[in-house]
Amino acid sequence: MSWLVGAGLGFLRGGPLGALLGGAFQHVMSKKVRKLIRRGLPGVVDENAFVTCIIVVMTKLSLIKGYMTPREVQTIYRFFVKNLNYSEKDLDSINQIIRETCRVNPDLSPVVQKYISSAGSRYRSLLLALAYQIILIEDSLTPGAQNGIDELARLLGISVEEHDRLRQKYSLDELVTPFTILEVASTATNEEIKKAYWRLASKYHPDKVAHLGEGRAEEAHLKFLEIQEAYQELEKSRKL
Repeated sequence: MSWLVGAGLGFLRGGPLGALLGGAFQHVMSKKVRKLIRRGLPGVVDENAFVTCIIVVMTKLSLIKGYMTPREVQTIYRFFVKNLNYSEKDLDSINQIIRETCRVNPDLSPVVQKYISSAGSRYRSLLLALAYQIILIEDSLTPGAQNGIDELARLLGISVEEHDRLRQKYSLDELVTPFTILEVASTATNEEIKKAYWRLASKYHPDKVAHLGEGRAEEAHLKFLEIQEAYQELEKSRKL
């Protein structure tokens, strides 16, 4: 069965699900691999789509810098060989998906939606962890790459706190978000956000820090502006 039909990957062309990538190659997932997925990742409801979405997301994130390196391709291979016992023959079909993704460069949102549905709404942190692995293999966690990963986390519905716990495993700095700037949890109520904003705005207001000297006062003023910007962002998104 064509992996194109089996996975229903019209999202790679931005069209409705069911439209095909355009390649005529086959991706035959062996019974052995299907069994390994079902045993190792219980709850996956569409193995073809699940596997394909992982490859597409990892490839797309590596393309943020404009190209994909051999080491990044090997990172994708290694995941499937180590975790799903893929053979050399299986790797050829993975490489075809990588090439087609490089050619089409699909939008991330429908790919992630397909991943979530194929995974039975499980294994969201797995995909985020793989995203960091593919980015960090070349030490290329640029602001653009981080923005791509942040967007992936948002589409997966992963909280700031859960995202930060994952980052700690890679010894990465805490995420800077409007919530962390205002020192509240991402689950904070509107009232809690407002209280945090007024507390911090008062603490760093220029009138309150003028006596600290020019250097400290300037630093506090920049913090005050950062707090204002964070609150304004949440004000728009949360309709405070």
